[in-house]
Amino acid sequence: MSLLLLSKGEVIMVSNIQQATSQKTGAVLVIGGGIGGIQTALDLAESGYYVYLVEQSPAIGGVMAQLDKTFPTNDCSMCILSPKLVECGRHRNIEIITCADVLDVKGEPGNFSVLIKKRARFVDETLCTGCGDCTKNCPVRYIPQVKEEERGNGPGKD
Repeated sequence: MSLLLLSKGEVIMVSNIQQATSQKTGAVLVIGGGIGGIQTALDLAESGYYVYLVEQSPAIGGVMAQLDKTFPTNDCSMCILSPKLVECGRHRNIEIITCADVLDVKGEPGNFSVLIKKRARFVDETLCTGCGDCTKNCPVRYIPQVKEEERGNGPGKD
């Protein structure tokens, strides 16, 4: 499997895992970072495969991260999802690619190439601590968290 990232209009070869076209590789692409994609990535990674988890939104978790309770047990959805998010983020066999769209898939099962367009984040992911300081200097003010802070209801107001 070859993985190409299209970043800021440029095509970059990220990983050329397979040399011969007839051999299958030990890497898997999971499209979608919801609870199903996360569980699939964890199961495959535990089986020894290297997993590329591609999600179009800036974070994994999907709709389940937005829910309060789950049916039919009425359990807290974050109590179910949080351990999986942590495990997925820390697993050495899982590479999470967020803010990305799959543009093209060529090949056959077990031997394919994927073209991915990765949208700009404008924040260096390796330096981000999740403190939120970047939102203070961001020219875009439509972010709900920023709206709450402007009204005096956000985490910055005690």
